[in-house]
Amino acid sequence: MKHELKIWPQYYNRVADGSKTFEIRENDRGFQQGDSVILKEFDPEPINPTTKSSEGYTDSPALEFKVGYVHVLDSSRVVFSLLPLEKSKANKS
Repeated sequence: MKHELKIWPQYYNRVADGSKTFEIRENDRGFQQGDSVILKEFDPEPINPTTKSSEGYTDSPALEFKVGYVHVLDSSRVVFSLLPLEKSKANKS
């Protein structure tokens, strides 16, 4: 399954540079190992309200990952690892 998710700028930058390799999310989508996740940077309070992006989405490129290990934290939240696409494809060989 493919999931498109919003991600705030402070988290987007850390995922983009590789220093954040996991996500904690509401457990409302049935995240499973092997799913695709597309993260789109979303600024709930844009500094420049005249941006060409729609409703808080920035012009940053979307980030795509495969979901690795999934751990249910409680009845409403889940944490999962983000695997780079090339790494997850290499593991299938």
